[in-house]
Amino acid sequence: MTHIETEEDTAAPRWPLLFYAAGTIYILIGVTWGLAMSITHDFATSPAHAHLNLIGWVSQALMGVFYATLGRRSPGWMPAANFILINVGVVCMISAMTLMFTGLLTLEQITPMFAIGGPGVLLGFGVFAAAVFVALARSLGVRGRPAGRALAA
Repeated sequence: MTHIETEEDTAAPRWPLLFYAAGTIYILIGVTWGLAMSITHDFATSPAHAHLNLIGWVSQALMGVFYATLGRRSPGWMPAANFILINVGVVCMISAMTLMFTGLLTLEQITPMFAIGGPGVLLGFGVFAAAVFVALARSLGVRGRPAGRALAA
């Protein structure tokens, strides 16, 4: 028996697939970059390469797994915010690190890229952490306290 996908069937899996797609692009870049470093014996950019593989590939693949499984218990805006923040952060941070380690630009010149990249990655992980804990709370049946009600002392 075949199943014909409807718009509703495909809406939820979009975010996990976008995380996987971004991660796949990053690992293809990372593997190519690593091969180039090995061939040239120039490892000056290895810290940027490592960050790309870890944040770009590993972290985003894990985020995709979460949103494909337990993340459906998180508010719908969280995967979008997570995806945008982490990807803007990765692109800015890795670009800045590469330009710095190759000596093409000075730290002063790339500070704006770090100023976007670092907080972008941090906020992306923050949204991800919030999504995990919201999903956990919802799976445990925890509800927020009613509005206007004071906490018991």
